[in-house]
Amino acid sequence: MHFKKFIQWGEGLLWLLNPLLIILAIFNDSTKINLGLAWLGKFHPLLLHFPIVLGIGIVIYLVFFAHQRLAANLEKSLFVGNALLATLVALFGLFLSKQDAYDKTIVDLHKWGGVAIAFISWGFVYIGEIKINWKKGLGVVYLLVLLIFTHKGAQLTHGEDVLSLPHPAPAVAQEENKIDSNITVYEKAIAPILEQKCVSCHGTEKIKGNLQLNTPELIIKGGKNGNLLTGINNQEALLLQRIHLPNTDEKHMPPDGKLQLTLEELNLLSKWVKAGGDFKKKLNELANTDTLSLLANAYKAPKKGEDNNKNNSPDLKQYNTSYCTVYYSYFGSEEVFVDFFQGSFYKSESLKKLAPIKDKVASLNMQGMPLTKEDVAMISSFSNLRKLNVNYSKLTLNELAPLKSLLKLKNISICGIDLNPTTLASFIENAPFTLVHIWNNKTNEKEYAALMASNKKTKIIIGDNLDNEILKITNPVIEQDSSIIVNHLDVTLKHFMKGAIIRYTIDGSIPDSINSPIYNKKFQLTKSGTLKTKAFKPGWLSSDVIEKTFYKSEIHPDSIYFVTQPDKKYAGKGAKTLVDYELGEQNFSGGKWLAYKDSNMVFITSFVQPKQLNHANFNAFIDMGAYIFPIISIKIEGSNDGKSFKYLNEAKFPSLEKTNMFRGNKSFDCSFPANKAFKYYRFTLQNVKKLPVWHPGKGTPGWIFVDELFLD
Repeated sequence: MHFKKFIQWGEGLLWLLNPLLIILAIFNDSTKINLGLAWLGKFHPLLLHFPIVLGIGIVIYLVFFAHQRLAANLEKSLFVGNALLATLVALFGLFLSKQDAYDKTIVDLHKWGGVAIAFISWGFVYIGEIKINWKKGLGVVYLLVLLIFTHKGAQLTHGEDVLSLPHPAPAVAQEENKIDSNITVYEKAIAPILEQKCVSCHGTEKIKGNLQLNTPELIIKGGKNGNLLTGINNQEALLLQRIHLPNTDEKHMPPDGKLQLTLEELNLLSKWVKAGGDFKKKLNELANTDTLSLLANAYKAPKKGEDNNKNNSPDLKQYNTSYCTVYYSYFGSEEVFVDFFQGSFYKSESLKKLAPIKDKVASLNMQGMPLTKEDVAMISSFSNLRKLNVNYSKLTLNELAPLKSLLKLKNISICGIDLNPTTLASFIENAPFTLVHIWNNKTNEKEYAALMASNKKTKIIIGDNLDNEILKITNPVIEQDSSIIVNHLDVTLKHFMKGAIIRYTIDGSIPDSINSPIYNKKFQLTKSGTLKTKAFKPGWLSSDVIEKTFYKSEIHPDSIYFVTQPDKKYAGKGAKTLVDYELGEQNFSGGKWLAYKDSNMVFITSFVQPKQLNHANFNAFIDMGAYIFPIISIKIEGSNDGKSFKYLNEAKFPSLEKTNMFRGNKSFDCSFPANKAFKYYRFTLQNVKKLPVWHPGKGTPGWIFVDELFLD
């Protein structure tokens, strides 16, 4: 009797729920759900395993135990229970799909698969006395539908490659006596270089800058600064920029102190990237005379742990002083660049000190130095000098004549030196110069027209190319990766130049050289704000202002869900992106941003108990060139029932002007009225509906990109 009541009740409910399921599935994209249904959607992942396991059990029963049937009422109760669970799970799944952003293609497949599972389960209730073979066939079909479409659900939560095998490490060619010509350039040379010099910081165990270099797929994906192998806006590819920086530069890769690239490896990486960075190009597809082929074939991959860094160039630290910088043009290069500055402190001993490396000096800047004949004699011994600046050095052309013996000296600047067309013609006669910069108060361009026309070998440029005599000090470094303050954050500031003074502010003002606090030890930040810091040193121009915004996160909502859905290409990790404590980076396609263009961003946060809030702070990204504009306004509404919302406040922000070329993260804040507490808060973030007439996208909507909400 008990079974009969359950069957009657269950069948009636199925005739109600399944038609509702098909209607909601058809109109799912255009329907909206209230808070109660949104809450029911949370039960989808909790219940879905029951109809899966029960369904597989039913398949086994139908296929293998068809001749050993259960009692009729028990069998039908089993089918009714399974059908009810399958239908409820499908309904809850529809409700859940409205709350977070998912891949629409997979969602649609999973949705209709869920409907199919529910209806086949419903059909089992009425299979009655049909033939055993038909039951077996229906069981097999049900199993296939169950496996295929529940797998689609797994892809939504765990990624499309949920059942894929782990990516193998890049194949590294084993050095044999004979080279396999079918091997790719990447396998033969590039992968071993990256494995030894880069993967320790950009691999599976440690991932700096969201960049991994241990497989071709991950290299192509790039990191927080975007693609490594393709230059943008006529710039060199990022990989080549970083590896060719001076090794003292904080962005040089590998970092100073790590095993460095050899000149051979630098050339290989450069040639490979400039040839297109092709991971599939085989050695046998390159001409034997191709430089990349020659380099790759000659390259011998080091054994694990072997230091093959053959760059034995001397350390240049001993040649640097407070008024002279000596550095390699790029790491691995043999060419040395030298810059002197602050002429009032110049001493000939600093120039003579360069004698051990004089044959390596390729560029020498002596602008404004009070040079003597002895200094010129010393410079004349720099046999590989290609570029020389002796502007305003108080010498005459006759005193500079010994420089004509430098056969590789092609570029020379002699601004501020007394001359005329006759003396200049004598100076450049039989000289190796191909480019000469001249200028003084008496220079008249017309006087030099005849000389410039008759002298085809040497180009004469008339004009003061004076470089800044007072150099700008390099920027300080804020050594704190995190931007989110839970209790407090310890912040360290650093500068690599001896004697540099770091000043900072935490109130948003620009640091000055008199009133702003001087940094001398690490300090703690306990509340939201923007840290700005600047370096100063006597005799130098102050550095640029380096700033970083920190956010205090005191309150976390119990739940959060979208009212309007973000663009599917920039859907982050759904609504939880706003409260996952992971700030997006300037590579806005990195999967950490929520983006809106065709609609305002509207979402609701809720608390179990009414909560009084003071401020809401949003981290957003702005890039005018990519049509990403600031948030125009933030409106906040409150409610205690999740249905009727009351206006609380609205903050409005200016848009961009034509002269604003800002690209980066920016904070947007809105306050709450005092002494008011609500369980639900609705936020509406408005984007620019029509880009201004001066913008290339004039008249079209602008994007807003948001990735984090901080409440206090």
